[in-house]
Amino acid sequence: MIDDNTREILIVFAVLILAALICTVLLHYMGIQSAILATLLVPLIPLFYLHPRWGLLAFLTYLQFNGTIAYSVAEVFQAKGGLISYTIDYTIFQLAKDLPYLSALLGIIVMKEPLRLLVSQFKPLIITISIFFGLCLLIFFSINLPLQMTNPASKALFAGVIGMKIWLGYIPLILGAYYFLNRRPDLLLLNRWLVVLILICCSLCFVQYFLLTNDICPGSASLPEPAATKASLQARCFVGGSLLYNPEKGLIRLPGTFPSPWHWAWFLVSSSFIAYGAAISEPSRRWQAVSWASVAGVIVATLISGQRTALLLVPIILLTLLLLTSQRRRWLPVKLAAIAVIVLLLARQFPFVGQQLENFLGRWNYSPPQEFIIRQFQWLFANYLKWLGHGIGTTTNSVAVFGDIELIETFYVKLIYELGILGGLAFLGVVTCLSVLTFRAYRSLKTPSLRRLGLCLWVFILFISYNPYHYPIVTDPVSAYYWFIAGILLKLPELEKSPECDNL
Repeated sequence: MIDDNTREILIVFAVLILAALICTVLLHYMGIQSAILATLLVPLIPLFYLHPRWGLLAFLTYLQFNGTIAYSVAEVFQAKGGLISYTIDYTIFQLAKDLPYLSALLGIIVMKEPLRLLVSQFKPLIITISIFFGLCLLIFFSINLPLQMTNPASKALFAGVIGMKIWLGYIPLILGAYYFLNRRPDLLLLNRWLVVLILICCSLCFVQYFLLTNDICPGSASLPEPAATKASLQARCFVGGSLLYNPEKGLIRLPGTFPSPWHWAWFLVSSSFIAYGAAISEPSRRWQAVSWASVAGVIVATLISGQRTALLLVPIILLTLLLLTSQRRRWLPVKLAAIAVIVLLLARQFPFVGQQLENFLGRWNYSPPQEFIIRQFQWLFANYLKWLGHGIGTTTNSVAVFGDIELIETFYVKLIYELGILGGLAFLGVVTCLSVLTFRAYRSLKTPSLRRLGLCLWVFILFISYNPYHYPIVTDPVSAYYWFIAGILLKLPELEKSPECDNL
């Protein structure tokens, strides 16, 4: 029999050989940027395998800056007039962000104990995930594979691989978070790490806004159409990716540190839950101040970024969490009035805010979201409803780089179009089971600080699980945050029993 130490050495050796082979292949077939990236990651893969906690933290950190790094140090796109085309390095850089997570996950699975505990305690969740996984495999082999064989130019096989990664790839983060939290200090480390990341990202967004408003970055006005009126990589400034800044037409869409304004908007939405939850559960006054500063950073970044989704949702989320977690009800009107005054003062400082509010109301009146959702469902039911769908990944934006896709903007229509009625029901089974189990975990908490944190995180899970309009649950960074936060919630009751909670 091979002992544990020998097994670890063999696995590390095998991973190093595999990484070296990947580096060689990338250098020969792709580009030097991808080869350099692989070379830098080689020593990190076994490190994160041996120390999964650091691998998970590295993944959560790099997730915020993947767009900035890819577009800054690699030639992943080419501009042709007002349009953008991507190179193969773009896909490599997008996949590279998952290597710390995959290395850490392998290390956790090899330990066996965390997985055994999770399976034994949450069997209904494991069953629903297994059913969804089985249906995704069935769709891949019965829809994508035959379509690729009959039409080699369809990219159906590639779309299926990408789609499997998007729908299933981050679900094991539940196990990762469950393993990460062994003691109360682990939870404090995680909260503080995320709060600092939020502050850094928002600060970089402020710098981006300053550079644009002071004409240090040229913006979008001088670019050819459609780049002059739509977010484009040709206008990128300082950090992040696609950007729109055309003051003559009152247009602004900032990407922050992410690849696009769309990703940045959902980072702000998810950060409002994380930062507020950390602020009201933090035992240290110093770190509590840092957490509240991150909440303020999210609010200001929301006001200047020009993203209608964040502009609508962030204030509603923070007000909802304030109402749900407020302990001194008599001071609640004072708090709400103070928040309203601060927001109004901030809004007056940024000239684009009023324009964005008018634009938002105009878009809402022109095309109300509920009517748009109904039209999308009518289109689906009239023409494209199937038991197993039209193939996994066939509406995925990442595949659009390599060919045409069906563009669908509402989540459940996208879900049913790709995975069919059975796949849609299976996915709903997963998120419903997860919502119920995390609710039970939150309700079982007795420690006030953990209970407040648990409530904030559970509202996030509930909101993302049944969000009908866009599809953040399969878009970075929410696609990772959702499953990781679910794992945190499932572990909180066990964490509460640890001795460190006595002083909370």
